[in-house]
Amino acid sequence: MSSLVITLLLLTGAAFQTLLPAWTFIGSLEWPVLTGLLIYISMRTDRARLTYASLLAGLIYDAFSPAPIGTSMPFFLLLGAGLYALREELFADQLVTYSVLGLLAVILKTLYFSVVLSASGLRPLQPGLLTVRLAGSFILGALTAPLVYLAASTLRHAFPKPRRHVL
Repeated sequence: MSSLVITLLLLTGAAFQTLLPAWTFIGSLEWPVLTGLLIYISMRTDRARLTYASLLAGLIYDAFSPAPIGTSMPFFLLLGAGLYALREELFADQLVTYSVLGLLAVILKTLYFSVVLSASGLRPLQPGLLTVRLAGSFILGALTAPLVYLAASTLRHAFPKPRRHVL
């Protein structure tokens, strides 16, 4: 997967994540499209491009969220590194794999942002709201990551790789 494809996927995913409405009954969580795309990219690319994708996903996520720039980059880098280390042990083309990885990643993202934003004084830690958000993260992560996988793999197979002709 080239850097151009990674960039276009992440920018398109950020647009979808921004345009999809948040679910108010589960703590106003947004759809984790960028997290699902990073899971998809980590299963299919090398380490250098995965680092690029993780940094770009963190930068885009921070640009479209009220958190300060640079807050989510450590999370996305750790998520990408962890998935890259485990990708040989996982079934990369199964919907169940993406569902489980999505729910785990979104739950970890919710915990990460709760701790980081409360430690920096930007958002107080409320146990009741955190419980609702964790339950919502479970649902959204399990739903979004397989849908992102299906959309990204369909797009990837729709455009064949150009072949070089040797004369």
